[in-house]
Amino acid sequence: MKQLRLLLALAVVTSVGAYIMLLMGAIVSKTESGKGCGNSWPFCHGQLIPESMPISTLIELSHRVVSGIDGLLILILTVWSWIMFKDNLRVKTLGFMSLFFVVLQGGLGALTVVFEGEFAKKFALALHFGFSLISFASVILLTVTLFQLPKQSSVKDDQPISKGMKIATWGLAAWTYVIVYTGALVRHADATMGCGYSFPGCGTTLLPDLTSLAGIHMLHRYGAYSMWLFSLLFLIGILKAFRDRQDFVRGGWMAFILITLQALTGIITIKTGGQLVAALVHTTIISVYFSVISYLCMQGGWPWKRSLKDAELPANPMVN
Repeated sequence: MKQLRLLLALAVVTSVGAYIMLLMGAIVSKTESGKGCGNSWPFCHGQLIPESMPISTLIELSHRVVSGIDGLLILILTVWSWIMFKDNLRVKTLGFMSLFFVVLQGGLGALTVVFEGEFAKKFALALHFGFSLISFASVILLTVTLFQLPKQSSVKDDQPISKGMKIATWGLAAWTYVIVYTGALVRHADATMGCGYSFPGCGTTLLPDLTSLAGIHMLHRYGAYSMWLFSLLFLIGILKAFRDRQDFVRGGWMAFILITLQALTGIITIKTGGQLVAALVHTTIISVYFSVISYLCMQGGWPWKRSLKDAELPANPMVN
């Protein structure tokens, strides 16, 4: 059991590192420090440790260091968990996703540094955050799964989840991911204050030109409104039909509370003129929200499958 405890400790440390990596990326974007190391990658201004260290360089270099360290931790966690639970498809899938998307977002980040242009600034950087979010959620789900496995349980009750609820869960996860991209686009297009301090509309205009900063901002805002509504309907559906599934009840409540807090921090971000702290809290909440919905997707299983049997979980590995 000693080896298993060490693996679980590594999983927790890696999860914390994944969050810090995500947060550092948001800080880089918000402070516009992406060019803090010039067009040089993986070195900073062509040096391992640059001689000059202005704040933008310090932020970008710190992000690279944190990403490199946590990327290494994810690699170790993935390989180790594969070895210990080699017959568990869920562990192998989540480990692969954690590693694949951290490498993908790192490579995309490198491309945005090396190559100039509006494409790199807006579209590619938005993709970078989206991939970071998937990697973060995958690490969190892998950690949760590793804690569940020794108990031979997925922390689920006997009541099966209907196909309709599975579709709703996966649909909410997919829609969340789409809206996350619109939020990343707002950040990278400098459209945070596209409507000034106006809320809930955009001044006297409800549907501004989508090619303008106001239009980009309102596109995300309308998407955020829909997320709050869908989360409320999702919670109501769970409470009506799946009260015996405590994992879904807790998850549904957590999702609704988080999306409400997300809306409040969005309002605060606007009213404070896009202050860094409010923006970082905004990023944190949506990351946790997406992880919660992803957890419910994992608990419910694929929509085309009747259920995800606990019996598929392997016995505890023989460890020292």
